[in-house]
Amino acid sequence: MNLLLEFPVAASLAACILQFGSAWKALGKGRRAVATDADGDLPGVSILKPLKGVDDRLLDNLESFCRLDYPRYEIVFCVQGTSDPALRVARRVKETHPEREIVIVVGDSQEGLNPKVNNMMPGYAAARYPFVLISDSNVAPAPGYLREAMSHFRDPSVGLVSHLVRGTGAKTLGARLENQHLNTYILPSISLLDRMFGMPCVVGKSMLMRRADLDAMGGLASVKDYLAEDYVLGEMFRKAGKKVVISGSPVDNVNVYRTPRQFLSRHARWNRMRFSIAGAGYFAELFTNPVGLSLLMVAAAPGDAEAWTVACGIAAAKMGMDYGMQRMLGDRSSPGWVLLGPIRDVLAGGLWFSAFFSQNVEWRGRTFRVTRGSRLVPVGEAPEMEPTAEAAR
Repeated sequence: MNLLLEFPVAASLAACILQFGSAWKALGKGRRAVATDADGDLPGVSILKPLKGVDDRLLDNLESFCRLDYPRYEIVFCVQGTSDPALRVARRVKETHPEREIVIVVGDSQEGLNPKVNNMMPGYAAARYPFVLISDSNVAPAPGYLREAMSHFRDPSVGLVSHLVRGTGAKTLGARLENQHLNTYILPSISLLDRMFGMPCVVGKSMLMRRADLDAMGGLASVKDYLAEDYVLGEMFRKAGKKVVISGSPVDNVNVYRTPRQFLSRHARWNRMRFSIAGAGYFAELFTNPVGLSLLMVAAAPGDAEAWTVACGIAAAKMGMDYGMQRMLGDRSSPGWVLLGPIRDVLAGGLWFSAFFSQNVEWRGRTFRVTRGSRLVPVGEAPEMEPTAEAAR
């Protein structure tokens, strides 16, 4: 076998074991979390829901927020333009749940380059409670989600609370690839970075913060030109001396009908984003894909039976960890789906290299170049002389 590749393969498998252990501890802590604040002590929360088109099970996702066990909160549905079909779904939720404070804000903000932030800005201006929760349209939480999230603010030094994300609901191959990647790579990676390296990675699916803190840092306008607005927000809070908490109580990201092409396109964009943020640190991700590295070892010596044996053993070990992660997250689908794991790992390995071939991303019909810190620049336009991401934080 190639000795130059044996060590990286072994290190990669060890990294996966550390990821698995970190996720196990984080999820265990999340299950033990108890929020016992009396209703009178809990401040009001404005939940911003940026909507764009009709996501999988959109009605069910939005209605799940009407069943939260929390005394005072409003739901602010944000839609860009009256022609968006999501507007009809939002109106139906409001009609079906008159007991809830629901506000629908139809805006047309084009202040920034990030369409999600543009969508939320009019809703943010209309929100009236002292805490703001940003939650994507494909998220479906448990009833105790908001109470648990708010419990972290018992510590006055906490500035932002995000959550681990669990992919659920897959009925197509692309959706299964997406959910398995979320559950067996993204979630464990976030757990490892947070628990072992003290690097909380904020996920935009769930971000809870005091409005006063965010306003003091420039509000949503401060992240309007970034692809990774969630990462930038987390860095802003951290540099302001506020703690960023990653809760081990996962929220569900519902992916039901997705194509393999959508999976590939989405994660190619994410890789370019992570490369723009991490720089040379992006190379560390090579050590989180032992299946891909073991295949490189086989490619270097295709006739070496020992290399093939090691590659098969690595694939079996990784499938075992994937299966364990799915069970920890409550996925009771057929164990046969775990066989998809090595295929997904090979695809993910190929996508990793895509970050080096292009800085451009397609997002909602527009093409952007992703520059340092995930700052967006429209293709064909020179970047304006604005403060850097570091200064903006």
